[in-house]
Amino acid sequence: PQHPYTRALLSAVPLPDPAAERRRERIVLLGDPPSPAAPPPGCTFHPRCPKARDICRTERPLLQLAASREVACHFPGD
Repeated sequence: PQHPYTRALLSAVPLPDPAAERRRERIVLLGDPPSPAAPPPGCTFHPRCPKARDICRTERPLLQLAASREVACHFPGD
């Protein structure tokens, strides 16, 4: 995944290998998920995204190609 929020969500999925599960890094998201009825301005995920910057709070990202995938993020892969 190229979007930092997606990476964080996937880090919460348990691994079937107990040794790998203990070694891996989890990305903990703080705060509440954004409301689908009243999404925040800019990137919908900026309130919980660990990589969010000022532009994420004001401008909605457009789809762009990153690592052969389309991603709506101002900083894909960071």
